[in-house]
Amino acid sequence: MKRQKNNGFVLVTSLIFLVVLSLLGVMAMRGSLFEERMSANDRDLAMARELAELALRDGERDILGLRFDGTYCRAPDGTTNCTLVRPQGTRPTNALDAGNFWVAANPVIDDIGLDDGGGIGGTANLLGLYTASSSTACGMPIWSGANWVDGTLPARSCAGSIAAPVPTVAYGTFTDAPLNGPAGTIAPRYMIEMFRADDLNITPTSNKLFFRITAVGFGRTQGPGGRATSVTLQSVFSPL
Repeated sequence: MKRQKNNGFVLVTSLIFLVVLSLLGVMAMRGSLFEERMSANDRDLAMARELAELALRDGERDILGLRFDGTYCRAPDGTTNCTLVRPQGTRPTNALDAGNFWVAANPVIDDIGLDDGGGIGGTANLLGLYTASSSTACGMPIWSGANWVDGTLPARSCAGSIAAPVPTVAYGTFTDAPLNGPAGTIAPRYMIEMFRADDLNITPTSNKLFFRITAVGFGRTQGPGGRATSVTLQSVFSPL
């Protein structure tokens, strides 16, 4: 009888140890999975940030009228070096032209930016450049009513007099810059707002122009509605 009781005690003890070891194993596995997900999220955010920074630089080249390799998209004789080119006369065509182009005194400046960024009845080569009054026409910061093509629900849209989503520009659209990344990489996007010194209440009065570039980069992780991880960056750029 005593030997049978001892055998039963050993069996129960062994079962308890097995349960404890199983729980420890499950906890360790869950911890590993959690750390793996954290690492994947960090990589995804880092990728989105890098792409957003690429879009900021692409927006600067768009403002300067440059192809990704530093040549001008439109030559002085009217020939083009980029697949899609901004309207003639709205970008400098060489370094000499660039020196006096982006100043408020240039009469063409009044016709470059649009309140809706070319979104209503606009053509492809007018998209994505806004004026200082765009946010007023949108009824909110203009980037909040922009279509970033990220699948957000409900879709973003301007209120105010625009009452529609306004367009953004995909990386490389006006610069032919190639997007090098792993399979499934989503092209980052940007939009540009143009401000004169008096729009910013800068005194004394200056002919200097400022551009606020808003860029959004995307990771590869898909969430609800197919929306990808995203990072939004802004920078202020002045060509002079």
